[in-house]
Amino acid sequence: MLSHGLGLNSTAVLLRWINEPATRPFDLGDLVVVTAMTGDEFASTATDVTEVVLAEMRRHAIRYVQIGRNRLHTTAGGDGITVFSDTTAPTVLHIGVDCALSDEMLSAGTPR
Repeated sequence: MLSHGLGLNSTAVLLRWINEPATRPFDLGDLVVVTAMTGDEFASTATDVTEVVLAEMRRHAIRYVQIGRNRLHTTAGGDGITVFSDTTAPTVLHIGVDCALSDEMLSAGTPR
């Protein structure tokens, strides 16, 4: 599993694993990439990831799971979490969530 935070490091690891098979000890069919959407992603990130990363994931049928909060408080049982997609043919990056991480931070008095 790879936690894809949509940033430089996790994107570089994923693209390297795709393009340089010797860097990974597993088949891409066994890889699950997960992104926990914060709700504060930049539109430009969504465009770049959709055009480059999702295209590569589709081409190699890599399983991609996108999740996010649908309310402020979640439970260990998964209440409060939405699975936006779970597919080997991703076409959309789901950056709009019902409850953003910044909502929790602001309600707790944590500065951005």
